[in-house]
Amino acid sequence: MAGATDLNINRRVRSIMVKHWVDLGRISVRSNDGVVTVRGTLQKIAGTRDDMVPATLDAIFSDIKRLRDVSRTRVYLDNWINDAGSWRAIEKQDDPRRFEQQGRDASGARTFQFKAKKTNTD
Repeated sequence: MAGATDLNINRRVRSIMVKHWVDLGRISVRSNDGVVTVRGTLQKIAGTRDDMVPATLDAIFSDIKRLRDVSRTRVYLDNWINDAGSWRAIEKQDDPRRFEQQGRDASGARTFQFKAKKTNTD
């Protein structure tokens, strides 16, 4: 029944995230044998009044750790880091979307899209 327990943990973790107005489309939540893994970008949904602050992250992960059947949490966020027990926002050096808008890939190299010409085969 570990699989059913993990599914229940995932549901409860997502519920905690919703309670704190986290954009679920930017994160991934998985659990395996009670170990919860959160990956991605942790930010609030668009249109909320408050920004994500360290106290909110403390509350989120404290709530997750208190869930029954959770033995450990692993957090891999690309916009926050836990530095000596306190959360700190980090800036991404190179946002790949910036390059996409300029027609470049994440390495900065130019990318091209080729379209096949339509031919009449009458």
